[in-house]
Amino acid sequence: MQPYRAPPQATPNPWIYVGHASAIEDITPTEGKHNTKLSSTKPPADPEDIFASPTITTPCKILQLAGPGSSSAEELTPDVAQTTLGIQPQILVFRYRDKIHAIDHSCPHQNYPLSRASLYDIEDFGIVLSAGIECPKHGWSFDVNTGQSDRGNYKLGVWDVEIRSGENGFGETEEEVWVRRKEKKRIG
Repeated sequence: MQPYRAPPQATPNPWIYVGHASAIEDITPTEGKHNTKLSSTKPPADPEDIFASPTITTPCKILQLAGPGSSSAEELTPDVAQTTLGIQPQILVFRYRDKIHAIDHSCPHQNYPLSRASLYDIEDFGIVLSAGIECPKHGWSFDVNTGQSDRGNYKLGVWDVEIRSGENGFGETEEEVWVRRKEKKRIG
């Protein structure tokens, strides 16, 4: 008689492949402005087409997980991501001031897509301490490194980012971006 063995469990917090680091465009602050928008809207190719809608463009990557705890993700366009927000977890990956960040794509306050948000520097007496993201729906802000909100106890989901060495298909090494949900600190 065989002893009972539990089926293998999925990794509780798997790493998710995002893509090559070179494919994530660097976002730099707009000179003389407090914040920098993450997305822009392009008018339809044919202005005479009354059914065409404007296209949202962004230098970010938006990934939708196959499900909670999944290690596979699908890259979405900003338009598709906005219409499927809340169905499955989505991750917003971007490079700001040459550092790659990964956060939840939806604002924890009212589930608004943060790919439409603005980035800004969190400063103290001219010294940049961190980076923040401001949701355009109600103006709530979050630290992209800690997830801490400027109001209430809302906290933005922050993801660990790891840069690994990989191949680009031509036998050359290239940096790859991997993310996973940030582990909660356990006390005791």
